[in-house]
Amino acid sequence: MRRSFPLRLAAGLGALALSPAVHAAPTLPQGDPEVIDRILDEALNRSKVFETLTYLSEQIGTRLTGSSGVYRANVWARETFQSYGLENAHLFKWGDIPVGFDRGPSTVRMVEPAVRDFEFTTRAWDAGTDGPVSGKVIKEPETMDELDAVMDELEGAWILSRNRRRRSRNDDDAAKAAREEREKIAETINAANIAGRLNASRNDQVTTGGLRGWRDLTMDTLPTDVSITIRRSDYDSINSRLSDGEEVTIEADLVHYFNEGPIPVFNTIAEIRGTEFPDEVVILSAHLDSWNGPGSMGTQDNGTGSSVMLEAARLLMAAEVKPRRTIRFCLWTGEEQGLLGSRGYVDSLSEEELSKISACFVDDGGTNYQGGLVCVAEMLPMLEEAVDPLRDAFPELPVDHSVQEKMPSSGSSDHASFNRAGVPGFFWLEKGSGGSEGKNYRFVWHTQNDTPRYAVEEYLVQSSACSAVTAYNLAMADTLLPRYVPPTEEEEEAAKKEEAIAKAEEKGAPVIDASFQVVEAPFNGVWSGEFAETGGTFTMTLALGPDNVVAGSYSSARGAGPLEKGTWDAETKQLSFVYEAASYGELPITATIGADGSIAGKMMGTMAFTAKRAGDLPKPGEAQVGKEEAKADKDGTKADEAKAEAGGAKGGGER
Repeated sequence: MRRSFPLRLAAGLGALALSPAVHAAPTLPQGDPEVIDRILDEALNRSKVFETLTYLSEQIGTRLTGSSGVYRANVWARETFQSYGLENAHLFKWGDIPVGFDRGPSTVRMVEPAVRDFEFTTRAWDAGTDGPVSGKVIKEPETMDELDAVMDELEGAWILSRNRRRRSRNDDDAAKAAREEREKIAETINAANIAGRLNASRNDQVTTGGLRGWRDLTMDTLPTDVSITIRRSDYDSINSRLSDGEEVTIEADLVHYFNEGPIPVFNTIAEIRGTEFPDEVVILSAHLDSWNGPGSMGTQDNGTGSSVMLEAARLLMAAEVKPRRTIRFCLWTGEEQGLLGSRGYVDSLSEEELSKISACFVDDGGTNYQGGLVCVAEMLPMLEEAVDPLRDAFPELPVDHSVQEKMPSSGSSDHASFNRAGVPGFFWLEKGSGGSEGKNYRFVWHTQNDTPRYAVEEYLVQSSACSAVTAYNLAMADTLLPRYVPPTEEEEEAAKKEEAIAKAEEKGAPVIDASFQVVEAPFNGVWSGEFAETGGTFTMTLALGPDNVVAGSYSSARGAGPLEKGTWDAETKQLSFVYEAASYGELPITATIGADGSIAGKMMGTMAFTAKRAGDLPKPGEAQVGKEEAKADKDGTKADEAKAEAGGAKGGGER
């Protein structure tokens, strides 16, 4: 059932004359007020955004890059744009992938001693089963004696992986022997023709990702080892029964299709052609692809954004807009694998074409409403003007921009592809409850819960109207949006130092300065890291103090700050600390020092990263510049020249 909500224009369009007192009155000429009224009237009284989202989610479903599902979505989106009257609707090929992957209806369940259907996932491009596969469950042996006891039962069995405990990486004889024993156990199990492995999720959300190395697959190198992640409560049910001495039988039917490539992959693009400056462009965009875990429909990541873009196009055409500049709609694919579609599009453009893009807006934050943009001060007047009508039409959904000193040079959504090229790229700051029934974005993100059930229709109506009005106003402005000129490398470094020191002092976190007593540790120094899934880079400075307290700082293209609550366990060589990000709050980080001297860890328990030593700690007295010195470093480089974070096929295949 569709939710209902009050229509903000019920009292008449005359209400649009009011402006919130906290915002300056618009002064820059942009769109025609009568046209804006028509856009808002259509959005508030005849919205189709939830209808579009429901169709995309339930009729097309998940849309893994390179799958038949994403190709169907590409074609459907193109035809939908055409039905609204947009021009130049087409599929833009940004590349090929070697092997396409599709899922058929799949199940995992307990069949003995009781019947229980599991919620589960497997990685995209990972091995499936050849029909239903039943087998008894055996707990993963931890010693050679335990292995010997079940050796004759391994063939055809499902191995219940044990919860991974922190293990010592010490190089003493006992530690080496333990590692060698675990490796031998794993090798023996893998060679025993087992049915597969059952792994526990961290909670009752099962998160889907992709097989590492998927871009290097061929039909001759497809994975063969079955690995299933099941809901924590399902795992606990198996584990409890085994501990009670019961025999448990599991049946899995994983219908995985691999389609031989090269598989072409596309973005869907359409536009409303400008009447005066057709070569100048305002881009509205979202990513159309999704992960394809069982149960998911790809609704909030990112069917919501894609449906908002389609609805914004419909609103503009219904209002019969005649923009001075071209308004272009781009539905990217390959976002979940590293912003591949948007990068491919940006790379295809000449410098002249890039210079004529006023801005690219990205909607990729789930079901929440578009609540503002991060921008630099030079952009604020035009952006304030562009969104101002939304404040009156949706008074309970405020839109407020955040002014920063710089535009981000990277990020984890498609706006980053444009910012890297010097084009203003914006990720809407989405605000709201996060989802219906008290469920937030993390509950649905990449999980089996990503369905229309938790989407909020009124938020999507606002987002559609906001996108349409913002793009129309900028397309009607006298100029392109001002460009951001990035700081020099010296200015950037000085600013990060100053920011980290200020945050550390504010929070009372230890600062690595001349007064900090450094204790010898294998991690003392400067580290350069990279996140495995997104490719985002960062720098950490770490130092051990007395009582195993770790001080340090973290910096990336998104900002910088101190590492808090840092501790070091010398026995396990385990580091743990917290970094507070402006957009996400406290992010717990754990890391381990490897035998090769590198650092491997995870942020928030899921975002894997590795880091290599980039330098030693500065000498005492130079460990970290103070505020005054940092400011001097920054100011002293302002005369320098400016220089230019965290990547479909149809038909049959092999199962």
